Amino acid sequence: MLKRMSKGIVCAGLFAFISACSDPMVGAEVREQLETAASADISRIIGDEAERLGVTAMSVTVLEADAEPQSLYFGRAAEGGLFQAASLSKAVAAAVILTLAEREDVALDDDIRGQITSVDIASLSGGDRAITLRQLLSHTTGASQSGYPGYPRDSDLPTTADIISAPPRIFESTLAFDGTPGEFLYSGGGYMIAQLWAEDVSGMPFEALADELLFDPLSLEQSTFSQPIDEAAIAPLTLVGADASFDALDGVFTSVEDSWHDYPEQAAAGLWTTSHDYARFAAALLDAADGADNAISSDVAKAMIAPQVALEEGQHYGLGTQLVMKDDGSIRFVSHSGANTGYRALFSARPRTDDKPHRVVVSFTNTTSGASLNEAVVFALTGK
Repeated sequence: MLKRMSKGIVCAGLFAFISACSDPMVGAEVREQLETAASADISRIIGDEAERLGVTAMSVTVLEADAEPQSLYFGRAAEGGLFQAASLSKAVAAAVILTLAEREDVALDDDIRGQITSVDIASLSGGDRAITLRQLLSHTTGASQSGYPGYPRDSDLPTTADIISAPPRIFESTLAFDGTPGEFLYSGGGYMIAQLWAEDVSGMPFEALADELLFDPLSLEQSTFSQPIDEAAIAPLTLVGADASFDALDGVFTSVEDSWHDYPEQAAAGLWTTSHDYARFAAALLDAADGADNAISSDVAKAMIAPQVALEEGQHYGLGTQLVMKDDGSIRFVSHSGANTGYRALFSARPRTDDKPHRVVVSFTNTTSGASLNEAVVFALTGK
């Protein structure tokens, strides 16, 4: 049975944590029903609970072994409908960044400050100490800025360098390294440093780099880091808008109705994708960790799902992933959750064992009330 993930990851930041405490919750009986339900009843159970919670769009995908992903859609969700993956972006971004590092012969523990040319990292508070990709991608560099609320769609978007050193909004500060190196401190800001490194080293926008290194080679044709996203350019794919009322505690400073905020913080929270595509990415990660190189090398995949820092008992953070461990030190599940304005996302992947194939479950919803439903669905179905 999968343990409930630590609040620091589930909520992906202080705003989401506070809001989650008051969101309507799914009862334990729903998860129990899903764990024992026949396949034909799973859709009905999820649909009934989504309606009760006011979730207006939801997409769930299950992928086992080498079979085709199986997806369920509810409300406004449909095949080819993209959701914001929120902090699930971090696992994909980590794969892109580490693939680039491998190509450029940059080690996980190299000090990368000198390779960043758009911002003088050493000039930031605490930036006079070594900064490594391992630290940034495992949230152990002590960087500030846990998460980001996004920008209303009519806003001018800052550059990656501006987000780090000159954020335009009065409630955001210049990124600082004010935590203790080596200790876990969830930081979307750290992922922005890693994104800036990738852009400076490659000379490419992050969305183009992701296309080249990951999405095109894996044929993930329903995924993009484009921010803002051009609806005409992605046709016939569509966008599933979020529904969220104004709620300062949840970081929603403008309400959205079948709409969204833009996230120039791409590596931290800017991925648009489908549950179908994300499941294929997660399966490719597990395959690569098992030694089957694809766009993700075995070395990169193994590093991503290797425990880097301990969280709660039995849980660790890897590089862009959270890990639930068995007593013998092997991985029970690889997972991550996310919370953008209106969107809630969660995936869990069970690695292959001697008696079971790998299994991936991904769930996206477009309302904050979908968070606990994601947990019930993903945790129940991953263990089947």
